[in-house]
Amino acid sequence: MKIEIKEAALEELKKVHFGKGEGIRILAEFVGTCSIATDIQLQIEGKQEDDEVLSADGIHFFVPKKSVESLPDKISLDFKQGLGYKISSPEETFGYNFKLG
Repeated sequence: MKIEIKEAALEELKKVHFGKGEGIRILAEFVGTCSIATDIQLQIEGKQEDDEVLSADGIHFFVPKKSVESLPDKISLDFKQGLGYKISSPEETFGYNFKLG
């Protein structure tokens, strides 16, 4: 799995103060009701045992193995003022308005 950080998101991430060993955890869960979707959350945390570690532009991302199964092989992280972070892939946009919690 690979992650690309767009320039606007990188500028925003440079403002975040990460503690030692911290990065951004990407939690993704494939959910289905009357439609199929992927529920995604972003959190600042340390690495856990079952995480896949992705690094881009000096930022570490921790993705649990279960979340890797719910995401495509390549995702992009972007940022737009007023809308928050956006996660997408070449095939689809997973959503806007993601905040780092």
